[in-house]
Amino acid sequence: MVRHIHATLNQLIETYLSIPTASSRQALHEALFGLSRWYIIQLGNCEDRPPYIEYEDGEPVLLVFTDAERASSAARTWIEDRVDTHATIEAIDLKTLPAVLEELRESGIVSLRFDHGPRSLLISIEEAIDIAANHIDQKYRDIDALVQEAIQGMGSLEEPDLWSAVRELPNWYLVADVDESEDPLVWILHDEPCVLVFTDRAKARSYAVEHGLEGCTTDAGRLIEVDPERALHCFRDLVSRGVAGAVFNDGPFGFYASLNQLCDKAA
Repeated sequence: MVRHIHATLNQLIETYLSIPTASSRQALHEALFGLSRWYIIQLGNCEDRPPYIEYEDGEPVLLVFTDAERASSAARTWIEDRVDTHATIEAIDLKTLPAVLEELRESGIVSLRFDHGPRSLLISIEEAIDIAANHIDQKYRDIDALVQEAIQGMGSLEEPDLWSAVRELPNWYLVADVDESEDPLVWILHDEPCVLVFTDRAKARSYAVEHGLEGCTTDAGRLIEVDPERALHCFRDLVSRGVAGAVFNDGPFGFYASLNQLCDKAA
């Protein structure tokens, strides 16, 4: 999966650099800003660690990598030889990207250099802020608000739009059936066995704690973080074991899906 994603990014970068049209630019931006995380290299061991930057034409440029392996390779093979301190990899959750970019601009960063090397792209910090405003905010619209729109018929949102937004989330969250188990919790809801699914970590943890499920007050224990594609693969196995549905965010803004229909849509 990682190789496929980044082969596509390489092709998009090459296409844009050789034929910089509006369409090739749009496709590249959607791919870069559609990732769930970026990675940067930070220096030192203190809590407020500075990021590693390069200077291009005298201007400070932040190095950004599209996967952790690329960032680790850069730190290991050439950055650690150029600094006098320890280098670590830090992930940037793209849900927080607009605020992160504003902080970088205030700190004096002029541009972002993506995947420094043979296939690399430079984007100014101002352009990155504009792109993030167009892509990130829409991608991570509040799921509760979308559910309310879909159920109550508010605005122009339809049910397929809700499912599209849920499928585009970087991760879903499940509660393990027992501590250190990979089987998700299945309860009888709507008079049938349903797997519980949550669209963010806080919802999963709050639900588990409120229902007295031990081991969910920290990231360890019974919380399971899984990308939607892998979750749907697991759900196919649950169907074969008699689980009928999935209940997302059980509560005031919960919504239900038949596992058969959900898995069929993803096929």
